[in-house]
Amino acid sequence: MTTGLDLLAEGGTITLTDGTTVPLRYSFRALALLEARFGSVAAVQDAIDATGKKPAFGPLLQMVGAGCVGPGGFEPLVREYQDAKGERRVQDIVYRRRTDGTDLADLLHPGRLTEYISAFSAALGKALEDQARDGQGNGQAGTPTTTVSPGPSATTSPSVPSTFLPTSSGA
Repeated sequence: MTTGLDLLAEGGTITLTDGTTVPLRYSFRALALLEARFGSVAAVQDAIDATGKKPAFGPLLQMVGAGCVGPGGFEPLVREYQDAKGERRVQDIVYRRRTDGTDLADLLHPGRLTEYISAFSAALGKALEDQARDGQGNGQAGTPTTTVSPGPSATTSPSVPSTFLPTSSGA
């Protein structure tokens, strides 16, 4: 039984203007990029305003871009600035395709906005979904049935017999 975040879950695929498709996947790295850009994962959803009074294309580019990191073949390039107090803040993240350096922004089409929002919502929702089920399918966390141990410790390792003589590494 798995518990916690399914961070490798793909929730949607988008089609780029050159005809290639990219699965969106929100790994820990992708979520960290979104937090760096927006302050928190919760703030990501607030970044796109349905009323049209706030910018939508820039935040959506960041959301889609983070999901394209890794198997999607894009690499994030982080632009930071330092304020007067010496604090560094992420100003922008540019996503470039590893194979040819093309900027993701040049491969997205404004007419596919609905496709991008749907794919992003599905992928992020799937990544944050609680995989521990109570057996009833109602999404309540269950109790894990297995315990993972990091391996033997000083208290659990078997003793070395007193007759043990290590071999010399020199002769």
